[in-house]
Amino acid sequence: MKVSQIEMFIHTSQCGSIAEAARKLDKSRTTVSAAISAFEDELGVSLLKRSGNTVQLTDIGEAIANDCERLLMIADEIKSKCQHHNDGVESALRIARDDALPESLWRKLVQQLNEKFPGTSISIYVAPPPELEEMVQQNIIDVAYCLLPPDQQLTHSNHLELGQIRMMSVAHKDHPLSRLRKVLSTDLALYTEVVLAYIDENGLKPVNPHTSKFIALPFFEHLRDAVLDGTGWSYVPALLINQYLRKGTIKVLKHNKAMNWQTYGEISPVESRRGEILQWLSEQLEEYLLKANH
Repeated sequence: MKVSQIEMFIHTSQCGSIAEAARKLDKSRTTVSAAISAFEDELGVSLLKRSGNTVQLTDIGEAIANDCERLLMIADEIKSKCQHHNDGVESALRIARDDALPESLWRKLVQQLNEKFPGTSISIYVAPPPELEEMVQQNIIDVAYCLLPPDQQLTHSNHLELGQIRMMSVAHKDHPLSRLRKVLSTDLALYTEVVLAYIDENGLKPVNPHTSKFIALPFFEHLRDAVLDGTGWSYVPALLINQYLRKGTIKVLKHNKAMNWQTYGEISPVESRRGEILQWLSEQLEEYLLKANH
């Protein structure tokens, strides 16, 4: 049984004519007729009733037609995956990311990935930046996109810088810190700080709190929302709060270290093969950050 025989059988049954199927397949009538006959011999049944220039499905032909169509779909999927592999396109990809970039961007990228690489299965997971390098090292994921550590000490993995994100120390407009003309480190220590939380082998930890009084939450969006609720002050990516800064709902603290730039990038295994999807995705993120900062 050959895929080409199944294809010719299906086309002939749909066209109702061997000659018409031959024209659509760009083959001779003899080739199509011989292939169908060989297919029938292989199965030991008659699939078509021939009457002059027209054909009709027999009862058994009708019974297996849907199954044959499914076989063709599976065959096409196999060919597509193999072609993707030969073209350098990953057949499956496990991505993890933080939420330093807006969710609207990732929704758009997921849609574009599905349209541009329909033969690839893609899983995307969200986690705080400190967890992501370990996930890459343990082969839990293939690649991570996140804010890179300030010292960039990623000793057991590769990192690719894609751009810069402005980080800001902020509080709600009605927070006491927002009303100060100058904020000192001692002032920060008086109020609850909202910081990132992450898990390592020793349990749940906060990421570098500046004070002993803090609330640790797993995502930057949670930090932003806590600031909007007046729960405390926090250090968050500007891309997540620009609209609130413009409205005046959130204020940048008047502290000498209230703003700085942090590198956003890609973390991948040391000996990983860089496929077409990763190349495309990194280029999209790099372009977005370049536009966002100008």
